[in-house]
Amino acid sequence: MNKPKIRFKGFTEDWEQRKFGEVVEKYEDPVETPTEGYMRLGIRSHAKGTFHSYVEKGKELETAKMFRVASDKFIVNITFGWEHAVAITDEDDAGKLVSHRFPQYSFNKGMVPKFFRYLILDECFKHHLELSSPGGAGRNRVLKLSDMLEYKMTFPTEAEQNEIASYFDSLDKLITLHQHKCEELQKIKKFMLQNMFV
Repeated sequence: MNKPKIRFKGFTEDWEQRKFGEVVEKYEDPVETPTEGYMRLGIRSHAKGTFHSYVEKGKELETAKMFRVASDKFIVNITFGWEHAVAITDEDDAGKLVSHRFPQYSFNKGMVPKFFRYLILDECFKHHLELSSPGGAGRNRVLKLSDMLEYKMTFPTEAEQNEIASYFDSLDKLITLHQHKCEELQKIKKFMLQNMFV
């Protein structure tokens, strides 16, 4: 029986188990590598999201083709897949460019990208990515995509996926808000320490 210990009210159905490759399909939007500079997308290790950097003219990749990123896609860095360098893209990521080492996947109908943003944090998925990245240390370990897509995931109905995603989104917003408050209080403390003592 595939049911989590905690459920939202009104949801009782078993969660379905399927291979990751059965719920996504390869997505590509190839473009010629710009020669006048461009915004590049990177993926942080440990599933900590994406980042952007500007590639100046003359420092572009020596490749004829790059790929444009779209929102709501699963994306992975195959060089650092073993280090859990995966993400679900959003609107801020859309339009940035990546090399062939950053394959993207669209989610099939009934799959909620925001839900998978939390599902891919799972330690079992991280372990599977390690096992699917044969080779030596660091850059010598390249993720074998066919093995990655064999990973068995368990997920609920689309309605419950949306409910779970909204719940974790609200928690993330609260965490960010409290982090900002903490930073402001630390600044006040520092100011007061510097000015209250002779």
